[in-house]
Amino acid sequence: MFALTGRALQLLSYEVRGLHTAVYVIALSSLLSSLLALLRDRLLAHSFGASATLDIYYAAFRIPDLIFVGAGALVSVYILIPELTRRSTQEQREYIDTILVGFSLVAVTISIIAAIFAPAILSVLFPEITAAGQGGALVALTRLMLLQPIFLGLSNIFGAITQVRQRYALYALSPLLYNVGIISGVILFAPRWGLTGLAIGVVLGALLHVGIQLPSVFADGFIHALPRAFKPRVFLETVKISIPRALALSMNQVSFIGLVALAGTLVPGSIAVYMFASNLQAVPLAVIGASYSVAAFPVLAAALSRGDKAYFIEHIANAARLVVFWSLPATALFIVLRAHIVRVILGSGAFDWTDTRLTAAVLALLSLSLTAQGITYLLVRGYYAAGRTFVPFLVALGTSLGTVGLGAILIGVFQNELISKLAQGLLRVVDVPGSTVLALAFASTSVSILGSIVLIVHFEHRFSGFFSRVWRAWVESAVAALLAGSAAYGVLVAIGPITLASTTLSVFTRGFVAGVFGIIVAGLVYALLRSHEFAEITEVIRGRLGGISVPVPRSVVVSSEESTPTTLQ
Repeated sequence: MFALTGRALQLLSYEVRGLHTAVYVIALSSLLSSLLALLRDRLLAHSFGASATLDIYYAAFRIPDLIFVGAGALVSVYILIPELTRRSTQEQREYIDTILVGFSLVAVTISIIAAIFAPAILSVLFPEITAAGQGGALVALTRLMLLQPIFLGLSNIFGAITQVRQRYALYALSPLLYNVGIISGVILFAPRWGLTGLAIGVVLGALLHVGIQLPSVFADGFIHALPRAFKPRVFLETVKISIPRALALSMNQVSFIGLVALAGTLVPGSIAVYMFASNLQAVPLAVIGASYSVAAFPVLAAALSRGDKAYFIEHIANAARLVVFWSLPATALFIVLRAHIVRVILGSGAFDWTDTRLTAAVLALLSLSLTAQGITYLLVRGYYAAGRTFVPFLVALGTSLGTVGLGAILIGVFQNELISKLAQGLLRVVDVPGSTVLALAFASTSVSILGSIVLIVHFEHRFSGFFSRVWRAWVESAVAALLAGSAAYGVLVAIGPITLASTTLSVFTRGFVAGVFGIIVAGLVYALLRSHEFAEITEVIRGRLGGISVPVPRSVVVSSEESTPTTLQ
């Protein structure tokens, strides 16, 4: 076991070249983190179901998450790593001291203010929870969780050091340990202290997130003593560079807060249903969209730094083709197998068949935007690499306002019995209580797709030649997705539907057989269409099977404030 652990750490220390290799390593790390997060969600679903209790738990994340995204992005590794690499060893230590003092002052001050005004803020965001007499519990949980953004922000700072020193294993372990802390809260603390135990698990996870990096940071000569020299000008310069990106990320969090707040106005359990579905949809998004965008960023930045616009466009187009290559078939399979996915992962204990059907319906709607979100992730990195942070901010602002506004409108529209019955019928949740939450999923998906289209059009206008390089591959992916989904659906029809009497094993077996058949069909379609991406990927896989090592590229930059709900919630 120790030998295997040592080998795994060794694999993360070598330099490699090529988009595919980098993506596979990042995707593996994301997948492991997501799997642990799904175990966390299964334990939560088993213990509490889609209930008012989990509504309070998820609602308590909203203010701490917003603080973390806003303040954490001010000290993002995307900003800190370039600043560290251009400084000497002694200057690095002085710079980190300044950043630590500055961030701590900002984060602690904002958290204290948030703790003071939490009752007023939360009563506005979640009036139904407050009216139900649970406002006190929500405020108490929120205040306890306000320790999380402080710990995670410090982890961001230390993460920049570990990545500069090329110790990627430590940074990759951080989100895993975060979920270990939450799982500990569910298993060990919640049975004794209830919701407070869950919050303690969250804080423990955040502490582990930063704690795993401390020995390495300390060994490198950092924080041997309390920081003595604070240079306000240096800190403000770092903040100034970070502000556009921090605002863009904050807008995404504002959108999520708005949707959760709207879910809080619906029947109890609606927040939990939306969060469970969002976390499930975030798994392929993290593995596919985030992995390609993270792996592509250093190459894109390097291309523009040397004035090679053609290579910049070619590389981002290649990544965009691959994002769609994987995500469109994944979308089709998620929609067809939604009930099987939800039932196998979450269906136990207090999470009943009604919860399963409603969560599956929300998952189907959210999955429709999987490809759009993946492309958005990638193009935003392209703008950052080009030094154009204003466009992503404007798009994020527009989609944030549009999502919340459309969600509020659609909740009213869904009060119409005809429209409600139509939506329920399409998603097979007729007469399922709480189906109005579908309005929020529809709003999120619609605006995500629209925002992606806006980015694509503007990117083509700004960097002409992008669309001509991707359209054919995208059409091939659409055909493969359509036939893969149809094949998987045909298998399910032949096998027979799942029922209340179906065991978890039988549900898994049916879904697995249908999913594998759908994947095989997608592969055959890609092969028949002579997909360049399919040929490229199969060649890479042959190389990996031939015994070539798969280490992490030294240029990969991963930032925790961009983590999805799956890994950080």
